[in-house]
Amino acid sequence: MAQYKQQLIPQNQGNPFIEAIPDRVTIEQFIDLLSSTPSVLPEYMKLPVEDRLEFVQQIKPHFWLTLPSHFDKYRNIYYMIKIGYQSRNPLNAAYNRQFAIGVDKIFQGGIDQNGANIAGVVQTAQSHVEIAISGWGKSQVYERMLLRLFPQVIHHSEYSGRKIPVTQVTWLKVECPFNKSVGAFCKNVYAEVDRILGTDFYERFGEKPGKLDTLARRLIKVVAQINLGVLVIDEIQKIQKAYSGGAEDMIDFITELVNTIGIPVVMLGSYKALYLFKDSLANTRRGIANGFTENISGYMVEDSWEWNEFIDNLWDIQYTKKYTEITDEIKKALYENSLGIPDLAVKLFMHAQSSAIVSGGDEKITAFLIKDVASKSMKLVQPIFKKMKSGDTAAFAALDDIKPDWVALNGYIREAEHRVAISGNLAGDHSRALQQKDKYAILKKLNDFAACLGISSTKAESLSNQVYDSSGGMGDLESMFAQLAQLALGNATLNFGDQEHNTEGLSKKRYSKKVKPALEEQDIRYIVQMGHRQGETTGEALKKSGLIRGIDDLLGIR
Repeated sequence: MAQYKQQLIPQNQGNPFIEAIPDRVTIEQFIDLLSSTPSVLPEYMKLPVEDRLEFVQQIKPHFWLTLPSHFDKYRNIYYMIKIGYQSRNPLNAAYNRQFAIGVDKIFQGGIDQNGANIAGVVQTAQSHVEIAISGWGKSQVYERMLLRLFPQVIHHSEYSGRKIPVTQVTWLKVECPFNKSVGAFCKNVYAEVDRILGTDFYERFGEKPGKLDTLARRLIKVVAQINLGVLVIDEIQKIQKAYSGGAEDMIDFITELVNTIGIPVVMLGSYKALYLFKDSLANTRRGIANGFTENISGYMVEDSWEWNEFIDNLWDIQYTKKYTEITDEIKKALYENSLGIPDLAVKLFMHAQSSAIVSGGDEKITAFLIKDVASKSMKLVQPIFKKMKSGDTAAFAALDDIKPDWVALNGYIREAEHRVAISGNLAGDHSRALQQKDKYAILKKLNDFAACLGISSTKAESLSNQVYDSSGGMGDLESMFAQLAQLALGNATLNFGDQEHNTEGLSKKRYSKKVKPALEEQDIRYIVQMGHRQGETTGEALKKSGLIRGIDDLLGIR
């Protein structure tokens, strides 16, 4: 039953749907409410082998570490629900006029240049896309947030002395059927609504055929009737182009849900889902909602706070006879054989622990055991990891669930007008791509500068390439000029003062050495420059040097 809470934001006041939403939790409450871990008691270590193996099997379903980055997703979906209801107040005459006009006519009428439908309502709904590597845990994050922090069904009867006998479904999470159409997805929505409300929408609409606009009208009618707060569509990549009529039709379908009746939509998918958005959103600038946002997450970075926190918490769940302390060597083995993918890291840890228990003896978990288990129990993913580590970009074409086509993705991100946030290993890739300069133009400037120093064109070309390669083309031009001058003058002095040595050989030896910076080691430009040489972004280099504080430090500030 609805319990109404006073709202601070004026746009949220006097709206029963919004006032019935629970208060926002703090980040401390959020972490406590979502985190879970299987129990580990001293007496468990004395149990027989089979009993302890059964405990190991409980790690995967019951271990969940809530991270600060998850709170951002909670904050986002919380605001999406409230903002989406701002244009859907059951006490508002304009909102109720929509039902008198009819959803079909509202749908056909579309929206005007001000974003208002024919009932005069300007929808406030937003949509959000969460794209992440398979095994990242995106579905679990949203499922836990929705189940533990939002009541799914709220019943209203009276508000401020006025009768409002309506049912509000705060959220609905539906998975796309594999290799099927938009129509099949609609059937899943009807079935899920019937399951939680005891309605008969599937019987009425589920088996009826129809074109895309007909399917959309029926679904919009249903979600409008249940006063849906947010629709979460999981495994969006399973909607196939061949069945749905193409990527643009699918985006049309989602757009109608958001724009016509104002239902916020969150779409979850793997990298394979990018085909839905790369062309239809970034290039054609379709009529997407102003609040459209997108998160694209890669696997965890090895030296990141999140990865180390994840492994440290996971490692404590041991059912071996004797607890094995974690070492840097063990952490490295876990990372190299799971590539920072949480789901695979948990499975690998379970396999290794089970193997240690079955083998008997001291039941110690070692780096060698982790590698051995990975080679046997995780054979399917090892070839994929090998290709990724090799840097063979051609191999990534067949690995779109593990790594997206970066060239196409980066171009998409640059052109997209909506907000796109990049995290995990992709953040580094994206930063380096944005920093990458035009190699030909830079080399030409370096060659011209070298020519002004009076050295031969052959040496100028060689030195210019060396200076360029030392920073991967990401250093600032002024620093490159300074390095080039230092290297050129260094060679000239040595060649002049050492007549007995072979000048050509000496030059080659000098060229093979790394360029020495003309900056102090404490200079922030030097720190960034050295980071670029090692393939790090500016942020990564500054963080490594201690000039940027980590999230754990920030959380400790009071």
